[in-house]
Amino acid sequence: MRKIVFFIVLFFLVISFIRNIADYQRNISFYDQTKNNFDKATLENKELKVNKQSSSSPFEVEKNLRNKQNLVRKDEIIVIVPSPSLIPTPYARPTDLPYKQWLRLLFQ
Repeated sequence: MRKIVFFIVLFFLVISFIRNIADYQRNISFYDQTKNNFDKATLENKELKVNKQSSSSPFEVEKNLRNKQNLVRKDEIIVIVPSPSLIPTPYARPTDLPYKQWLRLLFQ
């Protein structure tokens, strides 16, 4: 009879131990996930603070407004640089034959 009670108590202890281990692992994964989310939020918060500081300076505000509305100050010259095209320019092929080009080059 003592052995049966001992095994029943041992069985419940083992089941409780296994359940505690599973809860512990679940809590550890939840902690890791929460810590990663907190680190990401902290990093994003720092970036947003830097952006807020840089965008709130009067020089930055003026620069953004001038660029968006294409405004210039007095005594400024606007230089518009065309964007480079990805299509190469066609090669102009000479219309004369090579020997005629040489003759023109050497004897004129």
